[in-house]
Amino acid sequence: MTRERMEGRKIVVVGGGTGIGRATAIRCAQEGAAVAVIGRRPEPLEEVAALTQGFAAAADARSEAGIRAAIDRAAQHMGGIDGLVNAVGVLATTPLDDLGLDEWEDSLRSNLTAPYLVCRAALPHLRAAGSAAIVNVAALAAIRPGVSSAAYSAAKAGLVQFSKVIGAQLAPAIRVNSVCPGVVDTPMTSAYLNDKSESEAAAFLGRYSTGRMSDPVEIANVILFLLSDEASSMIGCNYIADAGRAFQ
Repeated sequence: MTRERMEGRKIVVVGGGTGIGRATAIRCAQEGAAVAVIGRRPEPLEEVAALTQGFAAAADARSEAGIRAAIDRAAQHMGGIDGLVNAVGVLATTPLDDLGLDEWEDSLRSNLTAPYLVCRAALPHLRAAGSAAIVNVAALAAIRPGVSSAAYSAAKAGLVQFSKVIGAQLAPAIRVNSVCPGVVDTPMTSAYLNDKSESEAAAFLGRYSTGRMSDPVEIANVILFLLSDEASSMIGCNYIADAGRAFQ
């Protein structure tokens, strides 16, 4: 890998303070891109901005006005945007009997409406770039849902289909693809596994061919490829980066 792959690119990563988003922002900067990270918590964003010599803006992606203002500030700082990564998401694992309307709507707003709002806010800047790319981070639950993740799985499946449809609408100037990671070593996953016993966690990880959580960098490398010109023919694709879980 060389710096030239992303040299001159201007990438916004929403959800860029932790996990897959953080790793993606760092990898893009390592490959020569200017990077802006957006998220709800200022502290991790500032840390990533320092590591990448980039820009940070605190905003809630579920707020139309808030995310539009943050995207506009990022574009102004970098002189435009030609790459967008939606790495926002909130895990929900409540069974239907206990799944109230508030939790259902919160999951859809966090995992599906927020990426929609981000794409809408960034669209004028991406169009102005002439050639651009969007990568939406979905989840393995979109294609192989867990038995207690109705809201999360529905939202992430919707995000995959949303990516395909807008990919067709915006091509060829703006390429849109999605990625479905499996279990990744992020704060969200750690919180989920912490609620399980040692044997339950081992059984959970045993479902994956690697027998371990993926490193966020492993997913970031897939995202980096989809952002790059190396993926120039990739439009409306959904990349499954799940350590073999979908095929077991």
